[in-house]
Amino acid sequence: MRTARLVQRLRDHDWTAAVIELVIVIAGILIALQVSNFNQDRIDRARGDVYLRRIHADLRSDLANMASTRQFWNQVTAYQDAAIAHHERGQLVDGSQWKTLLAYYQASQLRPFELEDTSFAEMRDAGDLGLIQDERLRVGLAKYYRLGGNGIQAQILRHDPVYRVQVRGLVPTKVQAYIWTHCYQQLEGTDQRLIDCASPIPESEAAAILATLRASDSLLQTLRYWNTWLRVSTFVVDDAGKSARALDAQMSEAER
Repeated sequence: MRTARLVQRLRDHDWTAAVIELVIVIAGILIALQVSNFNQDRIDRARGDVYLRRIHADLRSDLANMASTRQFWNQVTAYQDAAIAHHERGQLVDGSQWKTLLAYYQASQLRPFELEDTSFAEMRDAGDLGLIQDERLRVGLAKYYRLGGNGIQAQILRHDPVYRVQVRGLVPTKVQAYIWTHCYQQLEGTDQRLIDCASPIPESEAAAILATLRASDSLLQTLRYWNTWLRVSTFVVDDAGKSARALDAQMSEAER
């Protein structure tokens, strides 16, 4: 072995040969380190690429979820506006007591939005964010995924409206059961569908329930608050959508 020969050269006071052996040993160590570093860099780049492909897929899932969430929220907001118009001015939806009652109920529907952040969270928790070599992309992803944390924007998207509790406490159970069976459909995942449906009760009975709703001292206040909250939520999701589209374009360019 080189080290054994080096020791022997030193014992024999063969300084020239010892220096040569030392240079060879040092060169061997440096080459081994370079090879090791090269292999580790290659492994790290491969791991980073796997993470980025997964995160990119999550981003595109988020964009699809944002589109369907916004569509659902727009529908709920329209029901909210109709219920507010009735509570404030007595305006009926298409002149129908039942459709107006249905608007009050559907105005309470929820679809909270959450980011698909599993891959990014795994990368962050493993201390592997440094594997993203593009600093601009790394910073952009970190800012985007704050939406799933504990900041003000994340709090806005956690819906728990008082109006939902109130209106469901005032609408008769048989009417609610009918709405869930005939006027609502749970689709795949978080997707939902709100359906226009025929009335199960006479218009006079629907009118009596509407009178009860309008008689509530606080229902209009909580409905207005919920309406505003949902509108602000759309601003937050729209802003997140801009970030997601920019990141999607940046990652697509990097993959070419």
